[in-house]
Amino acid sequence: MKHVRGFTLIEILVALTMFAVVGGVLLQLFHNGLRSARLASEQTHAAMLARSKLTELQAFGALTEGELSGEFDDGYRWRATLSENVDMAERYPGTLQPLDLDLVISWGDDETASRFGVETLLLSRRSP
Repeated sequence: MKHVRGFTLIEILVALTMFAVVGGVLLQLFHNGLRSARLASEQTHAAMLARSKLTELQAFGALTEGELSGEFDDGYRWRATLSENVDMAERYPGTLQPLDLDLVISWGDDETASRFGVETLLLSRRSP
């Protein structure tokens, strides 16, 4: 009787199982990579919006203590909280008023909102 060469059913099942496991791991890695790239893109966009809003607030001139907020056209929201920095106020008597600025850019649903924040010192002209 001739010996027929080929794969047994068990060898084929083992090969398919290994292929499924390796394929599943590769798909998970690909999914995590895409998610990380999306999060990095959102964070970068939020940082650019924060820089834009910070520049706008600096150019505004005379700011006072309080809270400002608004929305950008692309679904991102911003909130700026201004409070007087009493430690620095002694250094700037006269026309400049040092304000602590807490600027938060947020996006997404209220339950799953992501945030990017900037805290800095802002020098503003004193209101007459």
